[in-house]
Amino acid sequence: MQDITSRVKHNVPALVLTLLGIMQAFALELLWSFIVETPYLFALTWQALLSWLQVSITLIGTILVWVSYATNVTRFLWVPTMQEFVMPFAVGLIQFSIIQMLTVQLIGPWMVLVAVLILTINWIAHSTMRKARLDGDNSEFFTGTTTAGWRDFQLAIGSIALLLVYGIYEWVFAPFNAATLSILLITLGLLLVQFRLMAVWWSRSVSTKPSKD
Repeated sequence: MQDITSRVKHNVPALVLTLLGIMQAFALELLWSFIVETPYLFALTWQALLSWLQVSITLIGTILVWVSYATNVTRFLWVPTMQEFVMPFAVGLIQFSIIQMLTVQLIGPWMVLVAVLILTINWIAHSTMRKARLDGDNSEFFTGTTTAGWRDFQLAIGSIALLLVYGIYEWVFAPFNAATLSILLITLGLLLVQFRLMAVWWSRSVSTKPSKD
């Protein structure tokens, strides 16, 4: 039984990561097709500015999905659940829907889907870390490290709430005013901060401590 568990721990996350990578490749292809097939993106207009912000947020979100799972797969071992087999398809569906709604006219539902994507990114990171903490093979990292609390998710919760509230407001009332630009800029900034935090945690976890002679 231990041999089966060991094989699952070593093989399944890598398999899921491969499938997730394929989904990200398809998403990037769709995003690139949207860019080259949308003439108004290359005009100096308000609509072009908002659309480029949407494209930037979509791109960074796509990268964060990959990074959140890949950094954990390469650092830790854990016993995966059946949810991880389904996760790449769910993520791909969300991303494809976001790209299909990359128009200013659909910015309300687009924001709602981006909020779902940010929730998914944080769920992937938290669920894999929680399972990794339970595995003794990762004790070197988790010994002395406190479990994540609500404070650690303030950034994610804030960005998800902001996008959901304003996205639904835009969806229902479609005001499309200057506040839309502010919301997109804030979202872009929050995603960049989240990427920076992932980079910091990666550096801390792989840094080697000097040996004591």
